[in-house]
Amino acid sequence: MIAKNIRMLRDKYNFTQAQIASYLNITSSEVNLYESGARPVPTDVVSKLAVLFNVNEYDLYEENPLQQNLIAAFNFSTNELTDEEIKSVSAFKKIVVNYLHLSDALINM
Repeated sequence: MIAKNIRMLRDKYNFTQAQIASYLNITSSEVNLYESGARPVPTDVVSKLAVLFNVNEYDLYEENPLQQNLIAAFNFSTNELTDEEIKSVSAFKKIVVNYLHLSDALINM
């Protein structure tokens, strides 16, 4: 399921395998192996992808159609982003997700 989700999320965000590889500091062929399910995805890569795609790490392991609506809300046009801009967008998404988790925790107190 993780291979399918990585590919689906990469497509949703219009990232190329080369952009993902650059963000992860790996090769495009490694990204291809992860997406095809030919190689297990290391936990550090799962963590970085979760931040980039604005999902929880466990969402990458499960089929969750409701999560796709949230993903669409944070979708940036990535066709012309530089590697540095992709890193900045990822950092921004992490801040937003942390804020949403904090807000939810405060509401449920």
